[in-house]
Amino acid sequence: MKSASLNLYWTFWAIGKTRNLTRASERLFVTQPSVSLALKNLESQLDTKLCVRSKKGVTLTKEGEVLFEELDKAFAGIEIAERRLDKLKKLNAGSISISAGDTICNYYLLESIIEFTTRYPHISLKLTNRTSFETVELLKTGTIDYGFINLPYEDDSLSITLCRKINEVAVCGAKYRFLTGRKLQFQELLYYPIIMLERKSNSRLFLDAFFEQTGAQPKPAFELGSVDLIISFIKNNLGIGFIPYELCGHFIDNKTIFRLDLLTDIPERGLGLIELPDTPPSYAAAAFKKMLLFDTETEIL
Repeated sequence: MKSASLNLYWTFWAIGKTRNLTRASERLFVTQPSVSLALKNLESQLDTKLCVRSKKGVTLTKEGEVLFEELDKAFAGIEIAERRLDKLKKLNAGSISISAGDTICNYYLLESIIEFTTRYPHISLKLTNRTSFETVELLKTGTIDYGFINLPYEDDSLSITLCRKINEVAVCGAKYRFLTGRKLQFQELLYYPIIMLERKSNSRLFLDAFFEQTGAQPKPAFELGSVDLIISFIKNNLGIGFIPYELCGHFIDNKTIFRLDLLTDIPERGLGLIELPDTPPSYAAAAFKKMLLFDTETEIL
């Protein structure tokens, strides 16, 4: 590629478009001598005669016509690129990809996804349903813009924003309603069937660590893949389980599901947004994060 600057090519393109030095200078908002000098420099650098000037204006040589045609396509491409970029900036186009587990998707993100897709109908939003650990891997491979995971989670390579504080509460169905109305020791729960998430979930690991600290060692009767399944099993009186109150507390209706009072509360945990700290978000991704956290008390961990 020759060393001619883009400005010289831009000037020549204006000459080819107007076929007149004066009109070219007006189009570029420069003086006519500047246009003439730019043309002379370009011809010198390319070692090619590009124009023939006459009283009627400018006629391009065959070589000039070839260069103009290619520049016209190139600058048209630049104009298209600028228009597309402008649409991205104005959120009239773009895409965002996120990942989260079942409970977070259904009881935290769903309303925001509906609002975002309604507000920005031309932005494509892709949601991948994965566990917290799988979501982290998707983020690290660049597959998603943001991930939403259960906290605590330690990883110095991630930027983690606390979206919501979560409290796990013990619940039961009507069959075990007699346990309500008084404070319970954790060891008392072990006399009844325990329903928990599978060990591959971060929420389950959090509960296991807490139970270990209390000296209780539950042996779950059922280990399920989602909180929705836990709620269904509890409603059908298959045991006692734990649900995130801030996300699923509305299921506690004191008819089919009852909350149990514990002498020692389960420690508070969190729901976090994860992203790669050195990767700037797209306009669409930044808009989603801003909308999601606008009225939420957030904390960078």
